[in-house]
Amino acid sequence: EPTLSARANVAQVVVLRLVPGDDVRGALDKWAVENSLKAGSVVSAVGSLNQASIRFADQKAAVLVAGPLEIVSLSGLFSSTGSHFHVSVADKDGKTIGGHLAEGSTVRTTLELVIGVYGGVEFLRQNDPRTGYKELFFK
Repeated sequence: EPTLSARANVAQVVVLRLVPGDDVRGALDKWAVENSLKAGSVVSAVGSLNQASIRFADQKAAVLVAGPLEIVSLSGLFSSTGSHFHVSVADKDGKTIGGHLAEGSTVRTTLELVIGVYGGVEFLRQNDPRTGYKELFFK
């Protein structure tokens, strides 16, 4: 089966700022629904967390990582139908850890985000029988 691909145009760049106590995953998913987002990605993210809820590779449950933490990277694709984000965080000693961003990662001081919104494509999260997970499909 060929690799799935689609072309899109950058329709808009949106700047968001999450504030202390916001749940990162929950806030981004809520924003996507409220704005009927068809296709978007995290272009840039800078901020800190009180704690990070991270699911590591091949694990079923997320682990809570105590903070304070600096976000080293945050990447992902999302739409009003679902999201998939990965995060890397560093503690006060610079020890870095990362994985799948789960709900329960809360903003400490700020999280400044640049979001790319795309036209001409729609991201869909649908079950893929090959993997058993909700994966990215598009139209």
